[in-house]
Amino acid sequence: MAEITLTAAFSTVPAPDQEAIKRLLSETIEQLSQEDRSFTRAKVVFTESDERCGLTAELDGVKKEGVPLPLELEQLEDAQTSAGARAQLKESLRLYFRRVMGRS
Repeated sequence: MAEITLTAAFSTVPAPDQEAIKRLLSETIEQLSQEDRSFTRAKVVFTESDERCGLTAELDGVKKEGVPLPLELEQLEDAQTSAGARAQLKESLRLYFRRVMGRS
């Protein structure tokens, strides 16, 4: 099981939805760590401002990607109930994490 530290900052999302998004991201990152076995520690920062979202990550102390992964708030909301949207989110995170590790 990976050690995941998720820091999240929201400006327009209500508190219950904030918790749901944080849970979604944590669960998805944990799934990726188990499936890919490419990292054991993840420090992730998620920010939302005026419905625009970005995510940055440091995996096992490595951060070779300086540009945040842009995410759509609607995509995160859909991924909470739709398997297809969740699969798209997971693949976006997987590709971004490869860039973070310098394996793109």
